[in-house]
Amino acid sequence: MQDIYQTFEFQKIQESIKEYSKAELTRERISSLRMFASQREVIESLSDLSEMMSVVNRFGVMPIATSANALYLIDLAKKTALLTPRDLNLIADDVLTSKAILKFFSKIDVSYPRLKSKVDSFCDLDALEKEIHRVITPSLTVSDKASPELKAIRDKIKKIETSLNQKVASLSLTYSKYLNDDNATIRDGHFVLPVKTVSKSKVPGIIYDVSDSGATTFIEPMEIVQINNQLTSLKVEENEEVRKILKAMTALVLLQEKEIIKNNAIIAELDYLVAKSLYANEINAVVADNSEKQVVDLINARHPLIDQKKVVANSYHLYDEKRIVIISGPNAGGKTVSLKTVGIITLMNQCGLAVPCDKAELGFFKNIYIDIGDNQSLSDNLSTFSAHMNQIGEITQMIGGKDLLLIDELGTGTDPKEGEALAVSIVKYLEDKHCLAMISSHFSALKEYAFISKHIDNSSMVFDEEKLSPTYKFRQGAPGMSYALDVATRYGICEEIVANAKDFIAKNSTDETNELIVILQKKLDEANKIDEEAKTKLRDADSKLKKLENDESTLKMRREKLMDEVKEEKQQILDKARKEIDEIIASINQDGMELHEVAKIKKRFNDLQDAPEEIVYNEQIEINDYVEIPSLSIYGRVTRINGNKAHVSSDSGLAYDVEIEKLHKTNAPKKDSAKRKTSSIDFAIDTKVGLELNIIGMHVEEAQIALIKYIDTCRIKRFKQVRIIHGFGSGALRKMTRDYLDKQSDLTYRAGDGSEGGGGATVVIFK
Repeated sequence: MQDIYQTFEFQKIQESIKEYSKAELTRERISSLRMFASQREVIESLSDLSEMMSVVNRFGVMPIATSANALYLIDLAKKTALLTPRDLNLIADDVLTSKAILKFFSKIDVSYPRLKSKVDSFCDLDALEKEIHRVITPSLTVSDKASPELKAIRDKIKKIETSLNQKVASLSLTYSKYLNDDNATIRDGHFVLPVKTVSKSKVPGIIYDVSDSGATTFIEPMEIVQINNQLTSLKVEENEEVRKILKAMTALVLLQEKEIIKNNAIIAELDYLVAKSLYANEINAVVADNSEKQVVDLINARHPLIDQKKVVANSYHLYDEKRIVIISGPNAGGKTVSLKTVGIITLMNQCGLAVPCDKAELGFFKNIYIDIGDNQSLSDNLSTFSAHMNQIGEITQMIGGKDLLLIDELGTGTDPKEGEALAVSIVKYLEDKHCLAMISSHFSALKEYAFISKHIDNSSMVFDEEKLSPTYKFRQGAPGMSYALDVATRYGICEEIVANAKDFIAKNSTDETNELIVILQKKLDEANKIDEEAKTKLRDADSKLKKLENDESTLKMRREKLMDEVKEEKQQILDKARKEIDEIIASINQDGMELHEVAKIKKRFNDLQDAPEEIVYNEQIEINDYVEIPSLSIYGRVTRINGNKAHVSSDSGLAYDVEIEKLHKTNAPKKDSAKRKTSSIDFAIDTKVGLELNIIGMHVEEAQIALIKYIDTCRIKRFKQVRIIHGFGSGALRKMTRDYLDKQSDLTYRAGDGSEGGGGATVVIFK
């Protein structure tokens, strides 16, 4: 049976995903990635992925650094009872990573229930991390503070080393005329002097080594033998104390092994989802909709292993009513690529990956069977045809209604008439099995059978007859011609041979299939043109409807915001009034005011809370009218009106797009008063504005208003460079941002680099 993972080169996808991984367990999981055994597992995996893709695109990548395999470290601890400082540090790093992830999620104000459940499952190992980092230094050694005994030993070592260095320096000077070098060296942990071999009797001590040339003898002077022995003894004590500390830390780790392993697994799971999300962004992939039915519905599907800038996108549709699709058309026209595209996308979906399509709906398939490529087997002494039949024979014995089958060039490699008859018979058999199948073939009889069967659909790879070249465009609904003679002409076959071949076809052809195909293709082209026009009009209508809905939502949101601001301002006024009344009550004896009179006044102020609030102005606003924007305390002139919005230019040079109903008509300001009124612009400028603006999650219109105000503020503050964070998403926010910036003459911009958010951010440079 043909291996689908090998045929579809699935390992290349796995390697691409690995490049985004940080954890050891993640890389192991990606290497063993295979199709899930049940639809429930596929749905759960894709639900997790869908949430993570949203998080990555809206809030960025999770703060996951490296993460070691904790299970391996725990097993090592059990076997040796001694973890190294590096091992302990890796365990502590996982604790810090879990804390960073929790902090990251605490700032997300959108509901992601599946991811939140995972994050909330982290165990609190804060105390363990602090103890490890108390004992282990950043340079991965045991700290002097790990125990009082270790500190005492190391203090003695430092003291003796100082004394020893002084003594060695003194001896080097004393025996200088017998030395080959002024500097002492170390042999076997002992300080020794490099003595000339001819003078070795002049320096009493222990010989530790002789140079290769024999000219130098390394001698430990008797004066420092005892000091060296003390130092060696202390080093042994130090090693024993370090070992004792590491054993204690290892025991502490083993006391919390379950929590450590659990946290490590959660980090790996989140890292795995992040890696899949980043790979999905790389190939512009989406999470497919799940269907309970056997269906393959792919819109603008692209093969993930072909350069995304060059790959031709195609749409494919298989369902029970049209469960078998026959692909015909020219050689090297893309039939095999179409089969592999459908196959690998289905495989990716059932492995829990996003798929490179604009939109996708897929059912769950128990098996994906394939017969693609040259199956000639020299070891089994099988020809190409025999190998194909052996493969298809195995498939037909096992295939059922829950399976997907992909066959390339069915029936080729033998006598054309027998192969054609066999191909039609196999397709009839598969039709009765209710499986979904895509089959490429040049056989006319197979195309004709597809015409009369209600469960089979003809399709073709489109060929450019003028350029005599394939377009790699898949067209479902009509068969295609092989264009063998046209292709032969293009590749240099002489005209005489091609002319004789055409003459032979004309004399021996007994059917009108090719003629019918040409007529059908023209009819289909006409129908497709009409259908495309209808779809364009429908998309335009949908776009306008969505815009209206967004406008309505934006207006509602702004109204609510204004109402909240008015309520807050009113509350401040009321609070101030109550404070004044309380002061009146407090001083009632002095002023002689009656208590019931004061209580009556206070009740009047309390009653103000229930007064109706109305901030909508139903005034007739026209171009050149002077107006006030009450919510911002800004005055300006209306320079243009677009629908329900007016473009208001203030005397300060800033402009605002505001709903007409929220404008209040006013008199043209006098020159001296205009200056006073426009000073209210200070209320519209955010004096605490930073060097970046995050518009992720906003509607396009809401984001545009924020962007205009932010850029204007940056001009006033004379910023040199700022960053606009718009994310990836559908690309609408990025397009709006750059369209607006294109119209500004006093600035330039560029996409962010790797440290600035990449394509999810735009860096603005003011001239």
